Order: sequence, then structure tokens, then C-alpha cells
Amino acid sequence: MTLSKIAEILSENKLLQNSTPEQSRDLSLTGKISCDSRNVEKNSLFFVKGVNFKREFLLSAIEKGAGAYVSEKDLEADIPLLLVSDVRKAMSAVARAVYGDFSESFPLIGITGTKGKTSTLYMLESILREKYGKTGIISTNEARCGEKTWQKTGTTPEALELFSILDGFRRENAGAAVMEVSSQALKYDRVSGLTFSVGAFLNLSPDHISPTEHSSFEDYKEAKKKLFSLCKKAVFNLDGEYSIEFLASAKSAETVTFSLTPAGDIYAYGISQDRYGSSFSIGGKITAENVRINMPGRFNVSNALCAAACAFAVGISPEDIRAGLEKASAGGRLEIYEKNGITVLVDYAHNKSSFEALFEYAKTFYPNSKIIFLFGCIGDRALDRRAEIPEVAAKNADFIVYTTDDPGTETPEKIFKEIEPEFKKHKTPYTFIEDRQKAVDFAIETAKNGDLVILAGKGGETTQLVNGRYVPYIGDMPAAKAKLGQRETE
Repeated sequence: MTLSKIAEILSENKLLQNSTPEQSRDLSLTGKISCDSRNVEKNSLFFVKGVNFKREFLLSAIEKGAGAYVSEKDLEADIPLLLVSDVRKAMSAVARAVYGDFSESFPLIGITGTKGKTSTLYMLESILREKYGKTGIISTNEARCGEKTWQKTGTTPEALELFSILDGFRRENAGAAVMEVSSQALKYDRVSGLTFSVGAFLNLSPDHISPTEHSSFEDYKEAKKKLFSLCKKAVFNLDGEYSIEFLASAKSAETVTFSLTPAGDIYAYGISQDRYGSSFSIGGKITAENVRINMPGRFNVSNALCAAACAFAVGISPEDIRAGLEKASAGGRLEIYEKNGITVLVDYAHNKSSFEALFEYAKTFYPNSKIIFLFGCIGDRALDRRAEIPEVAAKNADFIVYTTDDPGTETPEKIFKEIEPEFKKHKTPYTFIEDRQKAVDFAIETAKNGDLVILAGKGGETTQLVNGRYVPYIGDMPAAKAKLGQRETE
């Protein structure tokens, strides 16, 4: 693609602030389009984005062969510049022009909400496989289609990376694709060039409120609503506090609702729960009796209804919906392991509402167990959690092991000192162990017959974000299993 063609695309989207330099109009940009200087190759188009961007990143990109750059300001570099009013919208516009519209290639389903996105995604992937076979997914933890995987950054990658992954799904002949859509992706236009076959709303509660994320709950809420201007059909949970408000945001989409009551177009009845999952029947626009899911907790029945509603919206049969739900699993989401009288529960819970749901499950199915609860607060972001989740933990746990969880540029000890007063206020016994694997070891060592050890926050993740780098970590469940095996031989 030539520089003049890219300028034309930006101009059509009312983003271009200057004209293409005449002497560079025919410059052919045959390399990658990228916003990461580490991934630049000869004749790449490089996008300058982010408040922490440093000019040396651009110089590094030029050294590697970048042919031109797109920026909101002139950085006085020695390659052609396309000056734009909004670089993130520019990335989406150019990515769409380069990779095309995926809506003609496969049904694309986007899921948003404060909690439950990942569990719902894996349920839906299992259903989609029943009809379409090979299915692409972009979850918190992975980007995958069949056996092929892609590296990615964040829950929902930046537009250039996201479109490249979706293009990879198309090359792999995916029959369908489903992705988590984060509030940050919506706020910063990472998905603005996409057309979703279906957009789904699970629930909403305050989260991700900090100077680097959302300035207020209202800002967070408005970001989530943006998904429903990008989809042909929209699926909504009627049981949440903001369901009517979100329904109103889907002005042009065909809607399908779901509920744990008969109020929804699709609803559950006859719900029976145990430690390991739930059985229920589905009524309304789908009829399926005695469905079994192997993901425990009443909230996962709601997640299953969301997955069923999305599947219904793209024309999947009740038989395939049932089969997919019954086969579905999601590692690190209420994952249970029992050995020698000790139960370990690993979950991705990392905000107030998910902590509350986790303790509700624990107290329902392990009413007589002492709860040893391990968690940490992430660094740099979601500062509202530092007051909320320690309070929920202190009110409900019998013993707390506080540890590291993606500290970023902050030290785990500094974060701990901020939240420690909450533990003292509730007089809950606690300890602080910075090394997460050692903290898991200690929690297992502390447990006695009949105790429940809950490892919260990381789910199935096997890295820690420290000073901008992802540092390898064994993972909560592997660490717990190793320690339980060691205890057995001691």
C-alpha cells in the first residue's frame, strides 16, 4: 500500500491533519503496520501512540527500516509523517483497510462486562465448535484457533495486533470467532473498525477506575456501551442493575435477552447446584432440558445463558448448544483440586463483585471449612480495588495470605502497606509473602484437614507483570499441586 493511499484512508475518516509530502506519495509500505518499535521491519508504517511514548522508540523504528510514521504531533524525524487528530482511530481505520471486513468471513461475537467474560467465552467456544468446528478465540489469556496460537498484549489487543490476529483466524479457515472486549479497548477505539455479528453484555459494577484507566464509573459505563453501536445483534442480561440502560444503547441492533427468571427471551429454570457445577433447563426461544455445566456457581448459570443466547443469535441449534455447554471448561475459573482432605480453589476473581461471588460459593458449598484466602492487588491500575477487595477478603476469610499480583512499576510492599489497615480494621489474621509461589506454599502448609484454600486473582495465568516485563510464574494451581504432593511425602 502506498503512502498516498494511506493518507486517502485517513482523510476519508476525517483524521488527516496534513497532506502527504509530494516527494513521498508513491512510497510503497510493504512491511508491517505496527505501534511497537520492536516489531518494525523494512518499509513498515509506524504508529506513535501512548502517553508514555518516547522519541527514542521512533528512532529505533527508523533504524529498523520504518518508511513513514503516523502521529498526533511532529516529532521531527527523518521519514515522512502523516499527522492525525486521533492516532488510535487512525490505527483502526488503517487496519480495517489493510485486513478488510471479517464479518463476511465468519460470525464474530464480542463479550463485555465486569465479570464472567472469560468463562462465557470458553462456554461459547465449546458451543461454536459443535457447529463450525475450528473456532478462533481472543480471551484474557490467549489468542488461538485450533492448535495455532498468537502472542498478544492485554485482554483486547491494540487495533493493529487485533486485526492481524483475526486475519490469522481467517487464514486458518475459522468457522467462527469470539473475543472478550474490554472497556479500555472500547474507550481507545481498538475495535472501532470491526463489525460484530453479536455483542453481549453480562453485568456491570465499578472497576478499572484510576488515573490511567477510567476517570469515573460513568466513564467506565459509557465505554462498555460503545460495543452495541458496532454489532448487528445484541445480547443482554436482564438481571443486572444497568440492563435497561444498556438495552437502550443498542439503537440499531436486534436484541435477545437472558435471565435467571422467565423475564428473558432465554431463561433458566429448575436450577440445581453442587460443588462442581450446575444442572438446569433452558426455556423461551431455546428449549433444552436437564443441561449440565461443569463450572460451579449460580453466576456460571447466567454465563451459560449468555453463551446460549449468543449461539441462538447466530443460528445454532438447541442440540449443539446443550452439547457445547456440557463439554465446556475454563482453566483457572473456579478450578477445584482436592487432596488429603484439603480443597484448593483457583479463580481469576480480582474485583469486588467477583470476590463477593467467590465467597458466596465457598460458604454455600464449604460451610464448615476454614477459608485460607490468598490474593494481591495489581499495580498502577484499578486503584479503587485497593479499598474494596481487601475489605471483602477481611470480612469473609479466616486467614489471609497477601502476595504479589502484577505489581507493574510499584513494589508489592508499597501496595501492601496501603491495604493493610483494612485487615487490621476487621482483625483478620494475615501475613504478607512477596514471592507468590512461596505464598502459595505457605497457604498449603497452613491448611489442615477440611480446610479450603482459595488462590485468587491470577486464574490460569503463568506470568507476573513487573516493570513492563512479563516474568514467568509457575501458576497458582501447578504451585498448589506441587506443594500438596510434597506434603504427602513429608
